[in-house]
Amino acid sequence: MSDTVVSLLTPVGVGAIATIELWGPKAWGCARQLFRPAGKPLPDSPELHRFWFGTLGEGAGDEVILAVTGVDRLEIHCHGGRRVVQWIIDQFRASEVCLPYPLAGEGKDQLIPASLLQHAPTLRTASILLDQLHGAFDNAVRRVLELFRNHTPYPVLLTEFSDLVRFAPLGRHLVEPWKVVVAGPPNVGKSSLVNALAGYQRAVVSEIAGTTRDVVSVQLAFDGWPVELTDTAGLRAAEGLEAEGIDLARREVAEADLVLWVMDGNASRMVWPSADIPIEKLATLINKADAMVGSRPDLQAGCLLVSATTGQGLPQLVKWITTQFVPEPPPPGVAVPYTPELASIVTAAYLGLVQGNGNQSARAEAIRLLREALGQPG
Repeated sequence: MSDTVVSLLTPVGVGAIATIELWGPKAWGCARQLFRPAGKPLPDSPELHRFWFGTLGEGAGDEVILAVTGVDRLEIHCHGGRRVVQWIIDQFRASEVCLPYPLAGEGKDQLIPASLLQHAPTLRTASILLDQLHGAFDNAVRRVLELFRNHTPYPVLLTEFSDLVRFAPLGRHLVEPWKVVVAGPPNVGKSSLVNALAGYQRAVVSEIAGTTRDVVSVQLAFDGWPVELTDTAGLRAAEGLEAEGIDLARREVAEADLVLWVMDGNASRMVWPSADIPIEKLATLINKADAMVGSRPDLQAGCLLVSATTGQGLPQLVKWITTQFVPEPPPPGVAVPYTPELASIVTAAYLGLVQGNGNQSARAEAIRLLREALGQPG
């Protein structure tokens, strides 16, 4: 298998410009073979942060810009048509030096960041994936493996290892959003709250109980983090079509990362969430707070007061949700396990090491899992 690969960084589809990355020890030699600069020939060795305008491919070729972005890393900026992009990738593959990545049955089973970048929902998650594409995660894993090989004392090893696992929960959501489900009894303003947070009329609003009979979702970004906000049917005893909607709502609640349980601040009686919703993924909201008259002795500590009509409390709610999901944003360049699979692997390796108190069998299993994270044989 070639150790030099070619991959598309920009989303699949038609665009004005596309970016193709070439990386590996033979990247520069491959570029010199296929790229003809408009001026002087390419130097024997790549120069970091230099770029050249020229033509790529045999015959008339295609006009592109070649850029050196890192050690053994090049970018080709070309016209964004599907056929042009595929033709350029095929040029590199035909050189018998480069291969597309990933390949079925070879190397890592998970997608590399170059492929994931095409699906990054926000600029913030894309920048984290780009750091991993430039080696942040792989280099951190190699550092931990080196500590194992050097028989580093357990406390020092654990500190370095904990840094690798630190952002594993975030790594599960660089492409897939967190699921936030808005639930509660009928007519408390759930749909109005979803619309207010979305900034447009996504869900149907009505004073008639049972209007929301299906699950309605909207993709949002809270402080640059991807969130899927879901409106559900009011939970109550019902029959027929409404009952089916309520069953859907209960399934959404069970699968949510966070449940916003909404109640009416002017209702005669508060309908509190059932005990089957885990407390760690539950937040209770009192809607219509702008119209509340006096204080309510039945309010519990920790309830968030909001108003979907006036926007009262919504910025604080968004900030609170963001803090629950990302209590500590990663600094630029920090290692993040960038897929759910990698997050599970490094977390299992770390927890196994801790539970085994650093004994030999725990160390051996941690090493095996870390090699798996790099796509290496155990």
